[in-house]
Amino acid sequence: MIDVGQQKRIQVNWKLFSLKLINKDREVSQDYKILHGIGLKALRVAAAVRREFGNDGVGKIYTAMGARYHHDEGDIDEPSALGEILQTCGLPTRLAAAAENESLDKDIQADMDQAIAKAGTDVGVPQIVLDGGRGPGFFGPVMSPAPTGEDAVRFWDAIIAAGNMPGFFELKRTREVGPIFGERPEIKGNKIQ
Repeated sequence: MIDVGQQKRIQVNWKLFSLKLINKDREVSQDYKILHGIGLKALRVAAAVRREFGNDGVGKIYTAMGARYHHDEGDIDEPSALGEILQTCGLPTRLAAAAENESLDKDIQADMDQAIAKAGTDVGVPQIVLDGGRGPGFFGPVMSPAPTGEDAVRFWDAIIAAGNMPGFFELKRTREVGPIFGERPEIKGNKIQ
């Protein structure tokens, strides 16, 4: 999304979506419950960042958290790890305390309510809602590895065309590989590179 956003000059409005909250009444394994709890705490920190630093702050922290957890396979569930992530983004480390602030769940739920209104309840992450939240929404894409450069733009254009078609619900095939990551994204100043 960052790559395509930069190439096509798309303003990404980052929102929050908790798998713990959407799955609260569903049967999930204990391992997923633990991971979803970790994710909710990280989202609370992102919500606190948004309150103070807006959309750009959320983009930075999402990128840094994702890189640390998925690319580096590092922890994000300890206050010290969240503090390090905030510091990497040039954000105050005091915001790591927001991980335990359950009042921020209202902010997360409000974002989720908007996404669910567009994509339904049988979804997870990532989700895309088009046209600043006014257009259609859908779950995905889930890709490994994610395309970059011209391939990313071509794929974006294809999913936008599909996502805008009335009656379009799903494209899916069996996942045959785990996550494959390219270079770790870096945050330099206000830009994610």
